[in-house]
Amino acid sequence: EAGIPVSPRCNADCLGCISKQPAECCPAPQSRIDFIPERQEIVELAVEHLEEAPDGIISFGQGCEGEPSLQKELLTQALRAIREKTAKGTLNINSNAGDTGAIKALSESGLDSIRVSLFSALPEHYNWYHRPQGYTLANVRESLQSASANKLRVALNLLFYPGFSNREEETAALKELIAATGVHQIQLRNL
Repeated sequence: EAGIPVSPRCNADCLGCISKQPAECCPAPQSRIDFIPERQEIVELAVEHLEEAPDGIISFGQGCEGEPSLQKELLTQALRAIREKTAKGTLNINSNAGDTGAIKALSESGLDSIRVSLFSALPEHYNWYHRPQGYTLANVRESLQSASANKLRVALNLLFYPGFSNREEETAALKELIAATGVHQIQLRNL
């Protein structure tokens, strides 16, 4: 799996972000890029990796590096150009899925899979952890439904906090979200 960062900013302010932390907190273990790459740079890296790596994957948005869907125009162009050059491998986005229009456009431009980070399927708890800016959990749900409808492989990157995430109301809300949106896989990330 080759990660290609494309966005220096994010539309969430997650408590556990590993690329941006307030100065009084522990230092972030990785930094965000401070530029936006050119389409051709993305395409060259992606095509070479997909052509050479067995079962290669290109992932946009690895490890809190910034929200890739905020670069919708760049990514839709890059995805189309990559698929013009190779049908090999998987094109994936790791996202908060807050921008439903962007997720839909990316789904229609050659994206194969999406992994959405989620702390809770309950709006109050979702907002407490993710601190979304300009979107809601309802937008995330709509993005998941859109991705499923466009035949993407849909996974949740479930940020699991023992004693909280496994409470009855959390489990019920998660089960309902999965049933309503067509999620295929859950990957647990122990907090």
